[in-house]
Amino acid sequence: MQSLLTKNKNYFLFTGIIILIGILAGVLYFQLLNNDVHERIKETIVSLNYFKSNAILKDLIIMAIILVLTFFIIGVPLGIFFIFYESVTMGFIISVFFSIYKIKGLVFAILYLLITRLLTLILVVIFIKKIINIGRYIIGFLIYKKDEIIKEKILLNFRNSLYIIIFVLIINIILYFSSSYILKPLFFIIK
Repeated sequence: MQSLLTKNKNYFLFTGIIILIGILAGVLYFQLLNNDVHERIKETIVSLNYFKSNAILKDLIIMAIILVLTFFIIGVPLGIFFIFYESVTMGFIISVFFSIYKIKGLVFAILYLLITRLLTLILVVIFIKKIINIGRYIIGFLIYKKDEIIKEKILLNFRNSLYIIIFVLIINIILYFSSSYILKPLFFIIK
């Protein structure tokens, strides 16, 4: 595990910076919304009794599209943008709950994101690394033509990407059916 982190140190640093910038962008975006929108968001959040996590289709469709488009090299920048988008969403959620419930809202938002998005985000970061590998190997395959080693590496990364998509799908299905039970006890923090 440590050799994996050491070997991909620059990639994880790069994605960490993207995630940090995305979270800050989400916070800033919420701050830039006008007061009427803030009030409508507050009314919606306060009226909810629980949240149900449902990212099944979003994650499945986006990750599948990125995987397919990687064979045209377009998937690589889209994958990096997907990490940024997920981070903006996280920053926005943190800002919403902090603005409504202050410190209690911040604690709730962090716990909510840890339960519903952390494992998925880690898998997405690994998925995008596989996507970048596929893009790199495709460029190598186009340059060197029928290189069997490159072809095998493309297939290996493609297969690993499919496994990650399946894991994300399973996690999202489990969260969909169990999130009301898992998250409902957390509501004591903000109620």
